[in-house]
Amino acid sequence: MLRWCNSDIRSRTLAISLGPALLLTLLLTVYLTYTRLQDLGKELTQTGQLIANQLAPAAEYGVISGNGAILDGLLRASLNTPNVRFIEVRDPEQRTLAYVERPHSVSDTRVEVFRAPILRQQIKLDTSFLLSPPQVQAGDIEEEIGQVVVGMSDEAFRARQKQILLRAAGLIVAALILTLLLAYRLARSLSQPIREMGKAVEAIQAGNYHTKLPVSDSSEIGDLARHINHLATGLEQAQAEQQRSIDQLVAAREDAEKANRAKSDFLAMMSHELRTPMNGVLGMLQLLETTEQSSEQTEYTALATESTEHLLKVINDILDFSRIERGSLELENIPFRADELIASSVQVFRPSAQQRGLQLLNDTQPGLENLEVRGDPTRLRQILVNLIGNALKFTEEGQVSVTTRWQLLDQQQMLWLTIAVQDTGIGIAPERLQHMFDAFEQADTSTSRRYGGTGLGLSIARTLAERMGGGLHAESNVGHGSTFTLELPLPWRYRQEGEQALLPDELEPGGGHTVLLVEDNPVNQTVIEAILRSLGFNVLLAGNARQALQALAEQHFSAILMDCQLPDLDGLSATRQIRRSDGPNRYAPIIALTANALQGDREACLAAGMNDYLAKPFKRSDLRAILQRWVQNRP
Repeated sequence: MLRWCNSDIRSRTLAISLGPALLLTLLLTVYLTYTRLQDLGKELTQTGQLIANQLAPAAEYGVISGNGAILDGLLRASLNTPNVRFIEVRDPEQRTLAYVERPHSVSDTRVEVFRAPILRQQIKLDTSFLLSPPQVQAGDIEEEIGQVVVGMSDEAFRARQKQILLRAAGLIVAALILTLLLAYRLARSLSQPIREMGKAVEAIQAGNYHTKLPVSDSSEIGDLARHINHLATGLEQAQAEQQRSIDQLVAAREDAEKANRAKSDFLAMMSHELRTPMNGVLGMLQLLETTEQSSEQTEYTALATESTEHLLKVINDILDFSRIERGSLELENIPFRADELIASSVQVFRPSAQQRGLQLLNDTQPGLENLEVRGDPTRLRQILVNLIGNALKFTEEGQVSVTTRWQLLDQQQMLWLTIAVQDTGIGIAPERLQHMFDAFEQADTSTSRRYGGTGLGLSIARTLAERMGGGLHAESNVGHGSTFTLELPLPWRYRQEGEQALLPDELEPGGGHTVLLVEDNPVNQTVIEAILRSLGFNVLLAGNARQALQALAEQHFSAILMDCQLPDLDGLSATRQIRRSDGPNRYAPIIALTANALQGDREACLAAGMNDYLAKPFKRSDLRAILQRWVQNRP
């Protein structure tokens, strides 16, 4: 059964064709041969009996007269009949009166004996006998005067039997050969087209749609071949259309990538061109705040600083959104104090809240000050600043509260941090709440005109939260305020005894360290130099990389502040030369001060050999903190 299931169609066709034909031929041949042999046996029996019956009347006279010569002649005349082996005439006492036999050489020939009685006939020899032979009456009893015995040989019967069997075998062989030829041709007519169809399907499956099958007739095989040809033609057309679509998609992708590269180049250029003058503006305003001013001047300076920081936030939001779109936003994983970060984020907005007559509350669950967590403090601060800033912006009276709760997860070194920023502002309609985290979305069109903003802050905040493994969701009622809840999982450990972080206001001054400032922009030169001197550092100024390399070869510096875009030799190449040199500043800390703030700029600076990175525009406290890390804490 298994071999039958695994056989091909030609073998099955041959088996189906030959099996019934062979069986039918055998049955018919056996039946016809048996019938013919039976008829041959009857013919032999009838012939022998007929000879005996014909000889009996003829031998009457010879028996009555006792004339042996007459009997012998009569018997020999009949001996020439085919298949007669011997003839014998006997008297009533079974004595042989005459006997003739045909010579034979076959010893195993079987002889069948036939007998006929010799009767004495009572005949009156008159005229009526001649005209009308007498009829034997039922009551007449004829006298048996002898017996004729005829022996018939079956030699001819066997020869005929053998001939019949040979003819039957020949007929069977001829029938089988003819059936085999017909079945083979039938099987070939079925298997060859099917085999060609299989090869054509394999070729089509391999992608060769030019394969065509010959259509020889209009039978089912021909219809199937036509359908396969139509399928190949359809697939070829579909492949051509698909290839055209792929080419169009590739071209569209290349155009999109080209547009994206153009957008990235534009953002990089705009970032540099905007941040460079903004660094001068913000730096000058920070320096102006350190001078003696009247109350009116102080107010003007604060407003200018606030406007500059707002413009800087818009630029940062656009750059962050661009990073998120490209999927190139990366997060840090460094230890920090969550309680201090939250407190400092709230503290930044206290002057603004007091100026507007709003209460800004900070409620932190006790015990957080004893823990140190790991994550990206810059991005966490960015989320909190965005949420607190939005709460204050959309609240005209009442309060804004920042509530912090935390929980240690069992069997995991993770802390689940929950920060809820709740306000009593204008609120958000339920149908608009779900869209608030979409880019460029605000509560309504009048909001942006009244309160300002790009609509990117919440979208960026939620993306950052999700990238850090947490989430950001909101609840709100129109006229009753909103609550934005930030949830983050953070790795943690207990703080060691004696650890105390320095806040920016607690940093020590420069202590007479000399810093090399490499900057080509005159405004930035003035601003950064003034900030450095206000921090207690001695400053040597270099307007390009060549001047910087010359100064570095002559004098040791505690730190090098390097702009990345310089007129003759860029800051990255200059850093590589410093690291390869044997001068006194080969291992000096190099800090990048650049307006390039796109993804990859920081990595490029670090890969060139720089120690840290500070994007323009920066605050005085940011510069002070980074110098504290690399100058005053060096061994």
